[in-house]
Amino acid sequence: MRVLDVDTHVVESERVWDLLARSEEEFRPAILRKERGAAVNAHFAGPKAKEFWVIDNRLYGKHDIELISGAGRGEISAGAITLQDVPARLAEMDRQQVDVQVVFSSLFLNIRCDRANAELALTRAYNRWIAAACAQSGGRLRWIFVPSLKNIDATLRDMRQAATDGAVGVLFRGFEGDRYIDHPDFEPVFATAVDLNWPICVHIGHGSPAIESLAQRDGARFNRFISDSPNYFAFSTLLNSTLPAKYPALRFGFFESGCSWVPAAVQTAMHVRLPPSELMALVKEKLTAHNFWLTCELHEDLPHLMRYMGDDRLMLASDYGHPGDVADTIYFRQKLADRGDIDPALQERLVTDNGHGLFRI
Repeated sequence: MRVLDVDTHVVESERVWDLLARSEEEFRPAILRKERGAAVNAHFAGPKAKEFWVIDNRLYGKHDIELISGAGRGEISAGAITLQDVPARLAEMDRQQVDVQVVFSSLFLNIRCDRANAELALTRAYNRWIAAACAQSGGRLRWIFVPSLKNIDATLRDMRQAATDGAVGVLFRGFEGDRYIDHPDFEPVFATAVDLNWPICVHIGHGSPAIESLAQRDGARFNRFISDSPNYFAFSTLLNSTLPAKYPALRFGFFESGCSWVPAAVQTAMHVRLPPSELMALVKEKLTAHNFWLTCELHEDLPHLMRYMGDDRLMLASDYGHPGDVADTIYFRQKLADRGDIDPALQERLVTDNGHGLFRI
């Protein structure tokens, strides 16, 4: 089987919005540039952010492509990150020793639109654009569909088209507005995902005003716990939900939040106090029964964690395309081999078999 990098990203440029329909031009995001002054407190905006998206009257930092590409040691290039140079992306995958990347949006991890017609226009433009970009890869770039959850009927039609265009899953955040992941509104999306043999891809990020207010309170710095906590909440919600019983074939992946928290989350969500041996059995049982897969990270104590989660549910990934992680994770396959505490058969599961178990590519 082919080696999968199951969590990679595109950083969207303004070219994405060229795929808006002519009637949707009123929703085209604007770009604002800060010339001087204090740092702007907005999603994706670090203290040095100079450019900002205005999306449905909300402000978001615009990812600095040059900063991201400069964060590594020549591992990635600006054209590869934005997918404006697909051959460069494929060449970088070859250096990673990766056959297929699963590509997530960057922008849609946190943006939210108040207007349903704006959300539909922007998600459709993105899905058209990413499908066209990945079509140039000869099947090596597969992409995650971004739904418009304020427009369920349109989303169901778009999912079926996306499946023919190379999409392999549907993006969810741990919170979608004020709705939990198992909200009845979403059940038609889950049913269609089963029909398409797609997983629900729960990536860190959110569409929640409440979480946004926590992250952007006065004096706040970036807080990884707040960033990852919607995934924790979605995981615990699904453990106690009737959704898996309604859709027993539905698969869920949890991305970019690591896995060290999972044993404690199962123990707490199930309201049990078990000794380690019994908790190990319970965690494995729940992951299997609920069809859960999770990305893990190189810094985690993977041999210990696999005692709780088994060796068939964890997937190692690079988070390709995002700053701060580049130099640490771009060569995740090689660094996994260098650890010396995971035998080659388990390495193969982490970078190949388990990802295929979730995505069925």
